[in-house]
Amino acid sequence: MDAEFYIGKRLSYDGQLCTVRYRGEVKGTKGEWLGVEWDDPTRGKHSGENGGIRYFDCLSRYPTAGSFIRPTRKPDIPRSFVEALKAKYASDDVEDPDVHIVFITQEGDSSNKKKDPLARLNQPIRISGKEVEEVGFDKIRKQLAELSELRIVILDGLRMARPLARLKEGHDAWDEGLTDVKDACPKAIELDLSRNLFEEWREIASICEQLEKLKSLRADGNRFRDTTLTNAEKARCQKAFANIKSLKLESTLLTWEELARITHLFPTLTSLVASSNLYTTLSPEDIPLSIITDLSLEDNLIFALSSLSPLCNLPHLQRLILKSNKISSTTASGLTPPIFSLTVTEVDLSYNEITTWPFIDALETIFPGLTSLRVSHNPLYQNLQTPDGRALTAEDGYMLTLARLANLKTLNYSPITPKERLNAESYYLSLIAKEVSFASENLEAQILASHPRYAYLCEEYGEPVFHHHANQINPNSLAARLIRIKFYSAGGKHFETEIPVSFTAYTLLGMVSKHFDIKPMKCRLIWETGDWMHAPRAEDIDEEDWDSESDVEEEKPALNSIMREVEIIPGTRSVGTWIEGMEATVRIEER
Repeated sequence: MDAEFYIGKRLSYDGQLCTVRYRGEVKGTKGEWLGVEWDDPTRGKHSGENGGIRYFDCLSRYPTAGSFIRPTRKPDIPRSFVEALKAKYASDDVEDPDVHIVFITQEGDSSNKKKDPLARLNQPIRISGKEVEEVGFDKIRKQLAELSELRIVILDGLRMARPLARLKEGHDAWDEGLTDVKDACPKAIELDLSRNLFEEWREIASICEQLEKLKSLRADGNRFRDTTLTNAEKARCQKAFANIKSLKLESTLLTWEELARITHLFPTLTSLVASSNLYTTLSPEDIPLSIITDLSLEDNLIFALSSLSPLCNLPHLQRLILKSNKISSTTASGLTPPIFSLTVTEVDLSYNEITTWPFIDALETIFPGLTSLRVSHNPLYQNLQTPDGRALTAEDGYMLTLARLANLKTLNYSPITPKERLNAESYYLSLIAKEVSFASENLEAQILASHPRYAYLCEEYGEPVFHHHANQINPNSLAARLIRIKFYSAGGKHFETEIPVSFTAYTLLGMVSKHFDIKPMKCRLIWETGDWMHAPRAEDIDEEDWDSESDVEEEKPALNSIMREVEIIPGTRSVGTWIEGMEATVRIEER
């Protein structure tokens, strides 16, 4: 077997990348095999086990990440940086095999200069001893010249390797004096080296070392065999990465310890993406660079916020992306809830497994500076109900979310207006009152204690009156499936009817517009909830954000109180999700 097939070697077969995890015999077969882990974990046939014998372990948790292949199978040929650059940006060169091109070199030129077309860019071309200029050569020169002007260089998936930068025995650093990258694209400020055949972190460093203007580095999907560095190499890395602000290391399957150590090689790093690395918890002793402000841990396997405790030591962290994890609780067994820096203002918890309101309530304590939250696509919002058993929509759930978090300014990318907060908080208070009313009197204190903002809401909107119901309607009965609604208009016309709670808002609008002889497009349905609340203070709501929707003179509990009203928007949403209770009053307005 070729001695070059060592453990950790990166290979490509038919464009599919893999890493050698085993070399040797397989029971029941003849000859030697390579056990490889595919970067695409669906490509293999097993997880490193065959016939009940485990030959190697895969970093990936997929059961089909591994395969056995013969070492005689020829892998794809790796490319150098310059070869990959030309393949991506100058791949349409036309070469005539019958024409012998001679580039004029001068005595004393290095062998590298004689071989590298970039170094010969401005040299004259001779064919059969005569200097010529032809359209084809102009095109080559133009393409090579354009490479040197590239600012954004994307070289992902090009089978690139850099063996010349790997650490040699007896040396304390990779070779110095390399200029191949700088000669090719010296103006690059963004570089993407994702999904290639690099094996050592120093290969990445040796490329970046030649790009003095580099500000952003992406190395997703590379599976490094070795990320350790000598002290001499660490010093060179600090210089090589001096201007890089953004680093992306998605799907590298680096351990959290390795990743945290790498961040300290970037003295000015502020943005780090470490998505899809199978993290379940972050070891508390491994803390990334303290000046990071933006961190993404999307698509990992984190189950509790307490697993993120090392991040509490980042004093400048502002934005934390935890989308598409497995988060369902604030604390894992035996751990205390983390408390992040006040600087953390934006958190993304969408596409997780949050199922309870106490989790939402705890966010104010865990993220005391939180003003922007994304929490959509969690199970919590799929099966919400009012205390009397009526279904709530996800939109209702989001309204309750902003009501529970006092400092929130943005929810699911939507800015929260003062009017939206007022409506949400008063609605939340009414649901608390209903929850108490529908429960036994001896549970009142327990229920109120489960709503941390109850005291504040009472102070702001007035304490509700609880009416404990001795005999509740069975939610499965016919009576529970009908709502009695009184309709009236400003012109004095009115009528009363019972309708099924399953009626859509469209059906209700059609019925009402016909009765009041108003075109459906001009008809507005306003549910008067009967919930009274304090009028907003001047400092809370600007004039342009508030408009009273009622012109009807009514007897109000106090001069500084207003009734909460809800407009029933035409759509397929059922009436039962708009209106609470078994009776309602709906005002008809003409647009």
